Amino acid sequence: FFDFIQCFLLIIGIMLVAEIVNPYVIIPTVPLVILFILVRKYYLKTSRSIKRLESTSRSPVFSYLSATLQGVHTIRSMRMEEKFVEEFDAYQDKHSEAWFLFLATSRWLAVRLDWLCAMFVTAVTVCSVLAADTMNAGLVGLSITYTMTLMGMFQWAVRQSAEVENQMISVERVLEYSQLTQEAELESDPDKKPPPTWPQNGAISGKDVCL
Repeated sequence: FFDFIQCFLLIIGIMLVAEIVNPYVIIPTVPLVILFILVRKYYLKTSRSIKRLESTSRSPVFSYLSATLQGVHTIRSMRMEEKFVEEFDAYQDKHSEAWFLFLATSRWLAVRLDWLCAMFVTAVTVCSVLAADTMNAGLVGLSITYTMTLMGMFQWAVRQSAEVENQMISVERVLEYSQLTQEAELESDPDKKPPPTWPQNGAISGKDVCL
């Protein structure tokens, strides 16, 4: 979250400087921002669900591993190692499938962002060349340099903003756990307890019993 805020403030500063030096930078900046938002929105529709699936499939892996370590002596004495290994591999395969999908969606986003940023640098360079008659070479170089810096910042800001939403899945799972039905108390209510004098003896009696 803090990385996203920092990148956002840096982007604002770089855009102001670049647009003051070369006002033509505004022309490709506006469609770039719109495209970045659309790509981010499209990416989050899938990555959010995949991240939720990955978190859900990760919990059984740790639970099964913890239970196996606690009963490792019993498992070895009963010679059930292969069975537990197969079950653990099944849990691990399910988690690996979800994790691979999450990595694949992240790479998809990275490739699209690289394309957009390359198009942005090309557009700014063309605008700088067209305005070369009204700008000196130093200002043109400064404009292109700030544009290339802005390109990297745009990529990082979009990735961090998407990662913030993906990590909110962990908060969502914590809220789900906090809303689970609570277990019964260790001791029952006083009005539901048997009398203090009960039982008076250890005898067992059966009433209305038939075989």
